[in-house]
Amino acid sequence: MRDTESHSLRGAIDAGALHDFRSEFERLDPLASGVLDDPLSPSELRLQLDDGIGEATSATITVRWSVRDDYNVHYSDDTDRDLRWDVHPHDYTDPNGDGHYHPPPNASSDDGEVKASCIRVTEFVLVARAVHQLWRAGYDSGTVDPLNDANNPP
Repeated sequence: MRDTESHSLRGAIDAGALHDFRSEFERLDPLASGVLDDPLSPSELRLQLDDGIGEATSATITVRWSVRDDYNVHYSDDTDRDLRWDVHPHDYTDPNGDGHYHPPPNASSDDGEVKASCIRVTEFVLVARAVHQLWRAGYDSGTVDPLNDANNPP
């Protein structure tokens, strides 16, 4: 039902938030290196990871962040596994509120599969810490099971 959802963020992309998200994530994890798609007017940040979760040998976390604090944080890896934490208005039956999680393996947008996001913080540095904590839990356990299974990280 939701495969055509646009995932539009309200407001323009916040370049400062992308820079700060990158700095915080790189500070937390030496496996990460971030690149903005355009240094002067970025639309997204791509964090490259030198390893992935479980059998994955590399991964990317792509971040889009708006001036209205809507965001998409999309994990993908070389096993074709995708998942996403989002905050933006949506038409899903559940969850209530703008924060939601698109589960692996394909970051489904089907109405019955989208879940509430465990990330409740809204400040971009705290969201960077939460995403890092969740990714690290998945990395350390070798499975994507803990990626939305925390109590309001970080």
